[in-house]
Amino acid sequence: MDHVWSILLRSGQTAVESSSTLFVGFLVAAVMRRMLGAEGTRKLFGGSGLSGLFRAWVIGSLLPVCSLGVIPVAREMRRAGVPSATILAFILAAPQLNPLSFLYGLTLSEPIVIICFVIATMLIAIAGGELWKRVFDTHTDTSTAGDEPMPAPGLKRLMAVATTAAREVVGPSMVYVLIGIVFTGLLAGLIPFGGLGMTMRHDDITSPALMALIGLPAYSGVLPGMMRIGLIFEHGNSTGAAFVLFELGVGFNLGLVAWLVSQFGWRRMLGWLSAIVALVLMVSYGMESPLYFAKEEASHTHAFDEWSSPFPSGSGATWEAVRGKLLQKIEVLEPVALAAIALLAVTGGFISRFDRAGRLDKWLMIAQPASAAPKPVWNRSVPGPVLGLFALIGLVVFSIVALFIYYPDRKQAFAEIIQVRTEAITAVRTGNKDEAIRRIQQWDLLTRKLQVGVFLRTGTMNEAAGKATEDLRERLEDLRDALLANDIPKAKQFLPTVEDAYRKCRDCYEDINTIK
Repeated sequence: MDHVWSILLRSGQTAVESSSTLFVGFLVAAVMRRMLGAEGTRKLFGGSGLSGLFRAWVIGSLLPVCSLGVIPVAREMRRAGVPSATILAFILAAPQLNPLSFLYGLTLSEPIVIICFVIATMLIAIAGGELWKRVFDTHTDTSTAGDEPMPAPGLKRLMAVATTAAREVVGPSMVYVLIGIVFTGLLAGLIPFGGLGMTMRHDDITSPALMALIGLPAYSGVLPGMMRIGLIFEHGNSTGAAFVLFELGVGFNLGLVAWLVSQFGWRRMLGWLSAIVALVLMVSYGMESPLYFAKEEASHTHAFDEWSSPFPSGSGATWEAVRGKLLQKIEVLEPVALAAIALLAVTGGFISRFDRAGRLDKWLMIAQPASAAPKPVWNRSVPGPVLGLFALIGLVVFSIVALFIYYPDRKQAFAEIIQVRTEAITAVRTGNKDEAIRRIQQWDLLTRKLQVGVFLRTGTMNEAAGKATEDLRERLEDLRDALLANDIPKAKQFLPTVEDAYRKCRDCYEDINTIK
């Protein structure tokens, strides 16, 4: 039963982790189809030359989607007749990078490391598209259903976007999404508790290859993936493995691979994907020494705990424990995204069941009769492609706003830290191990949000504050390790050092020079 609960928990955590960017993916696909249209989508991504591949990378880097959320977008690109090489370049770019993850990544290590990661991703995306076009493309890959009639302007067009997204949620895209979620849960649930804690070392030549083996089929969200990369840097682990995680771990999952195989055949896709993995590994090994800035390497890491079982063997996991860990994943945006996806699923199921003849779509295509009366502002006729572009730009703006919500300012972050800190220390002193571990994990996450929040609002991060924050996380990790080893007396001995590290961290951020 421990294995069953582990698989269910990891699958549920993956679903929660992907919910926000998955919802954006369904919405972007619907906007492309009902506002841009097939012709507008083809124009947006350009032709089949290098300019089209570069444009696919730029657009993919701006849209806040993940390796699951990219599936409905890629399906719509293929339906609209976008060249297959451009679609693959988009897939190689969209999940890894967006404005949120890039800004967050700059706080994790030397900025040059993340900048090199981004440049390498761009080159791999363009090279992957060119490789497909020159070696694997059979010139029959473009799939298009023809240019559909566009919905009538006004509210009908907005309704068409909503109903299209709803149909997609209960359509083939969701099948591939579920493949990615279930496999990730299955893989993580079967890897023993802490089974990856001693891996991905800088001095282990197999680290990048091991990361490719695990990261390629497993799902990792964009920001959680960046957090894992940050832990790799903090622990002095393999920089090459960090890049493989960035490119393949965040960029792919088994569901996305299954969709690619369904569209392009397993022989050609196996060949192309093998070439991409080989290219990524070659780049990662080349980065290992030049971009390694750690002064020392930790003996273990918690960066990949969520890719292994959450429960030690024989721990007797229960539904209450699973429920508690699952709720920890739900923060600000996830409840809204999950509710929106559920609403779309109900709507899509209702439409599929009671409107198989497509009467709703036909009605949405019928324009309102011309009238001499002035139209209200909210119902003015705006060209679909113009509205679609503004909608896509709006998603980018929304992602930036969400970034400031997710990463609070210094005062709000410390207000949350004070509460979590009190609960964590109380749990340690009373011997409540599970509650203490849960609060320590929250405390650790809040310190990362603190750093990013300060960086977003000031554009800089004081070196002393950054070091104090890292020292605090190291002390929290020591405390957590003692609890995981069920050594409560040792954990209590760590409390003074944790408190001292916390005071130094707080003092650094209270110094006005830190936030100038």
